[in-house]
Amino acid sequence: MKKVISVLVMTAVLLSLTACNNEQGGNSGISAPNPVSSGGSTDNKSDTSTTDKADNSNSSDSAATSESTDSVPESTGTQSTDESTSHDKPVIPTDNQGGEMSGSVLVLDDGRAIDLYGGGYERGQNYAETLNQLKQMVGDGVNVFSLVAPTAVSFYLPDDLAYMSGSEWDNIDYLNGYLDGVIPVDAYSALAQHVDEDIYFRTDHHWQPLGAYYAAEEFAKTAQVPFAPLSDYETVTMEGYVGTMYGYSGDNPLVKNNPDTFTYYKPKNEYTVTYYTQSLENPYEAGMFLKTIDNLAVVQWYLVFFGGDGEVAHIHTDVGNGRKLVIVKDSYGNAFAPCLANSFEDIWVVDMRGFEKSISQLVKDEGLTDVLFCMNSFSATGDNQYKLADKL
Repeated sequence: MKKVISVLVMTAVLLSLTACNNEQGGNSGISAPNPVSSGGSTDNKSDTSTTDKADNSNSSDSAATSESTDSVPESTGTQSTDESTSHDKPVIPTDNQGGEMSGSVLVLDDGRAIDLYGGGYERGQNYAETLNQLKQMVGDGVNVFSLVAPTAVSFYLPDDLAYMSGSEWDNIDYLNGYLDGVIPVDAYSALAQHVDEDIYFRTDHHWQPLGAYYAAEEFAKTAQVPFAPLSDYETVTMEGYVGTMYGYSGDNPLVKNNPDTFTYYKPKNEYTVTYYTQSLENPYEAGMFLKTIDNLAVVQWYLVFFGGDGEVAHIHTDVGNGRKLVIVKDSYGNAFAPCLANSFEDIWVVDMRGFEKSISQLVKDEGLTDVLFCMNSFSATGDNQYKLADKL
């Protein structure tokens, strides 16, 4: 039997779902990047790091110990009309189980915890216009992409409870309409094809590494670069993961008693990773993944990718194709970036919230051919997107 949703909660959510105007601009197609020297480096992973931050380092006393979270946007309008969708929204079957608000999230009868989406058309438009400005700064010789990742609410919210949340599809489609010279990546449709797989955690606000992989595959297709099958990765599986949603749910036992299997994938090709401070100082080499998670609480396992969001990472691979990318991301980008180690010669990974330098200057200084903004919808249409303007 479905549990009754609090009347007060429902009233607050419904008041947040106000309609927005729907004027849109045009999208553009991909442009071929200017050729960059493909030196064909086959550098190996370094074994000389002095921190246990990564899987190829030698010491064991300085792993990251806390996880940063992506801010939830203020509800500024989410309902939209049919005109806001420029192409067909994927049909995603859902069951009719019930749920109840617990803490700040919706907990379904099967133990999955879901963040309800408030949306923000005006903020999404601002995000798009910021990316347009970056595109103008880097010029026609550099491809600029936008991948706004949907969250679990788009795929696992039961139909009978759909009125509780705004539409990520409509908000993403709306902001894509304002992109000018920036190429949208349709991660939503790509993920919709795999809803029966573990593409999102049940107990954490992030996507599963498998979901990140499918989104990266769609980006690789859009960017016209090679992409490796999962068989080319080393698979690591850990049981008993209970992530951030347990705390957001007010320690709901239904969430705790339905833990996730945490599976991630290590690329097998040759690469090195150099880490910098957010001001691009104090470089040192380490691996892409934490050497061990034994000193982390279970809730912190997502830190296995790059040790979290605190540093800038530069991945140099053996791909040698002349394509050089910077990923401007929130924490969704941490699981995403390793999936492109077989696709680009160089990958810079910078966090939109902490980077202290100029993205356009980094593009110029490093001869980058591609810029990808990769973040979830709560960042692109929430307060996080305001952090982008001072980093251009």
